[in-house]
Amino acid sequence: MAYEVSIFLENKIGHFERITHILKENNINIRSMALNNTSNGWGILDLLVNSPEKAYNALADKGVSVALREIIALEMKDVTGGLDDLLLKVSKANVNFDNAYGRIIQENKAAILVIDVQDVEDSKKKLQEAGIQMLDDKNVYGIE
Repeated sequence: MAYEVSIFLENKIGHFERITHILKENNINIRSMALNNTSNGWGILDLLVNSPEKAYNALADKGVSVALREIIALEMKDVTGGLDDLLLKVSKANVNFDNAYGRIIQENKAAILVIDVQDVEDSKKKLQEAGIQMLDDKNVYGIE
């Protein structure tokens, strides 16, 4: 199962750096991130890190408003049209997602699409039935 670390973050100088500093102190590597402004000076920072549970605990211990959320990670080709090809398959599987972001695994070969869905188990089932493979932790987190 793949997880992301989601942080409720105030949009002020130094707040993002506080998060990265805590992760650095705990030897946690950020593999991918998405920062979204919500409203009134607040946002959501979604992180894909090499050790999500460790990151969650380190941040929570420092009083950060953090959640550990299950996500689905899908492999796509890192070529023109790779995302389009994958999204066509996801659409045919009848899976809708609320948020998404990606990262390259190996340039010109493979990338990851991270999707955030309402019902993880149902979406996994639909993707499996459609023959779409979800990535294992080694590939999602970039574990050597």
